[in-house]
Amino acid sequence: MPGVSTRGLSQEERRQLAVNVTRVLALYRSILDAYIIEFFTDSLWGILPCSWQEALDGLSPPQLATLLLGMPREGEVVRYRSVWPLTLLALKSTAYALAFTRTPGFQTPSEFLENPSQSSRLTAPFRKHVKPKKQHEIRRLGELVKKLSDLTGCTQVVDVGSGQGHLSRFMSLGLGLMVKSLEGDPRLVERAQRLDQELLQALDKMEKRHPRVRAAGATASGAGPPAAAERACTAGSPGPGGPRGGLLQPGSPAGPAGGDADSVGPATVSPGTRLLC
Repeated sequence: MPGVSTRGLSQEERRQLAVNVTRVLALYRSILDAYIIEFFTDSLWGILPCSWQEALDGLSPPQLATLLLGMPREGEVVRYRSVWPLTLLALKSTAYALAFTRTPGFQTPSEFLENPSQSSRLTAPFRKHVKPKKQHEIRRLGELVKKLSDLTGCTQVVDVGSGQGHLSRFMSLGLGLMVKSLEGDPRLVERAQRLDQELLQALDKMEKRHPRVRAAGATASGAGPPAAAERACTAGSPGPGGPRGGLLQPGSPAGPAGGDADSVGPATVSPGTRLLC
């Protein structure tokens, strides 16, 4: 399926593209934000305009894919059994115009050149239980938050909807930020707490093997029952400008690595680092 590539677009063109995408998402949010299971649990079919229901009723999934995506199978011709309402045709055309290309226009990130399943910019404790895509995301987003923290003088970060805490864990013990994590699902809170304990144990082992990587004073204690829907993970830090913790790459020299110009270099964890989960 063809799509839009942001490469080569000017800043103004990118801004306008973002505005257009936001408008469409807002207009059709009830459909575009839905999961497949919600089609059955929330009766999404009933919220469609009657004209849409008449046009789509009785079509098989392959037929829908052919008509909506314009991707007929070999030897198949796209034929409409009835005239579609203009609003449905408009949504189809708009989706075509605003969809991002599915053809990669970039090379594999340098951190995955040696091993496509493991980021070379994260140490083993932060890669455990995290898929490659998520590894890349938490590293880039975490480093961006740290840069903004340093630039603005922000001393605390709040991760709302922290899930299993992968990002919070990396920002806290990986980058030395003071992080408070909020999660409303007790199951995810419990999972995050178990992963916190695993990370603390891994840090203890790393500290014994690598004296330069310090996690002195690391402790773990309860932050209230899961029903509180809150998990606080903090790493002691004197604030922007002062020494910060970091376990990005223990023992490596400070400065960018891995070929990413916007990456934050590793540091060592300052004494007194704490993880409260």
